[in-house]
Amino acid sequence: MPQRWWVLTTVACGTFMATLDSSIVNIALPTLTKDLGTDLYKIKWVVIVYLLVITCLLLPFGRLSDQYGRKKVFQAGFFIFTLGSVFCGLSPTLPLLLISRIIQGLGAGMLMANGPAIITAAFPPGERGRALGTLSMVVSAGLISGPSIGGILITAFGWRSIFLVNFPIGILGFLLVQKFVVWDRKAHKQIPFDWAGAILQFVLLISFILLVDPPSISVSGSDPLPISRWFLGTIVLVLGVLFVKIESDVKAPLLDLSLLNIRTFWAANLASFLTFVAFSSLTVLMPFFLEEVLHFPPDKAGVFMTAIPLTIFVVAPVAGLLSDRFGSKVLSLLGTLVGALGLFLMSGTIGMGLSDQVSAAGVVIGLCSIGLATGLFQSPNNNAIMSSIPIEKLGVGSALLATVRNLGLVTGTGLATKLFAWRYSQVGDFVSALHFTFFIASIIALGAMLASLAKGKEKNGLEEKRKRDHA
Repeated sequence: MPQRWWVLTTVACGTFMATLDSSIVNIALPTLTKDLGTDLYKIKWVVIVYLLVITCLLLPFGRLSDQYGRKKVFQAGFFIFTLGSVFCGLSPTLPLLLISRIIQGLGAGMLMANGPAIITAAFPPGERGRALGTLSMVVSAGLISGPSIGGILITAFGWRSIFLVNFPIGILGFLLVQKFVVWDRKAHKQIPFDWAGAILQFVLLISFILLVDPPSISVSGSDPLPISRWFLGTIVLVLGVLFVKIESDVKAPLLDLSLLNIRTFWAANLASFLTFVAFSSLTVLMPFFLEEVLHFPPDKAGVFMTAIPLTIFVVAPVAGLLSDRFGSKVLSLLGTLVGALGLFLMSGTIGMGLSDQVSAAGVVIGLCSIGLATGLFQSPNNNAIMSSIPIEKLGVGSALLATVRNLGLVTGTGLATKLFAWRYSQVGDFVSALHFTFFIASIIALGAMLASLAKGKEKNGLEEKRKRDHA
């Protein structure tokens, strides 16, 4: 097998491990809520803190990879993620579990910041969409395995086992990196790392997440004191302006602002952000609907949740191949449209929506619509992003792609739980609150469709390959 396909296999191993963990944790949320004696508003941080750490560290790891080598950072990611998984499995309380998830997020950030960049550098333009489509298929494989394996493990061995399952995968991935990923050049090592930008973007991203879902702070057992959104919004605005100023002045910025001059790059990233905001509402709330409203046991709920990744598994490679031939715009538009319609369907805006009377087929159709949307959208959109940037900036571009994706997931999770909790407090009905949240998510999906329309003209991969071969 050619070297580049071994590289893809190695990257896929890390991606599989990270997505397996994510999907397993989602299906475990109802069980964790009961076993740790907490509620939805608190247990969501098991998901959010992991994604938040990843999101804040992707750009720094992307820049460090460009400067000091992607293999070194990628291999360290396997080690730290595996260690964090073991700590999660041994955590006796929610605070310790959250600390362990932070360690996991540190390792996952190293993996996610480098995966698309390593693949993009290894594959020629005519095969890049296929390779990224295959990676999306691996993401789906992790998601497919997560709910079903997670449900079985939780039922048989308890929730701790869902983290320990990462241990053998992490060891395998570490060895694959050592054997198959070549040491890349250490570009710009002489240029100092942008520590000011790294710290500032960390604070900026945390402030943005808190703006979406402001926390309440209690002092000495007093009533919670909500933080004003106006205050948080002002902080985000000031930090954003300061971050742009710093990145414009340093020699090796954490975020190369020149990338934002590429129309396809910024439009595709905006579409990705909105898509993940919209679709994450389903992944975080649907397990509660299946277990609390339809009274499914965790293993059965896990099997139903596999409808989303199983559909992605089938659609993503085909969509990636088509994007090599025809570009990404039409496929991205179609994916976001299908996603919006699926969310409208489940919200009751179209048809009856989800309720305690919904049939098994109705649940599967709704979930498959989101899987179809993701499969059509993600591979072509990622291909458009990574193909639009110069090869010497692949690390930063890959990290920003992953940052936007995870920021969308964090924002969507916080927004969905906030909207659901607010609506539930108003009407006192789970299904009505679910319908309201999915309706808002469908509007956001339409926004992703408009962002996809804003992409610039793309050259498909086969055209680039022919020009390169002719030259």
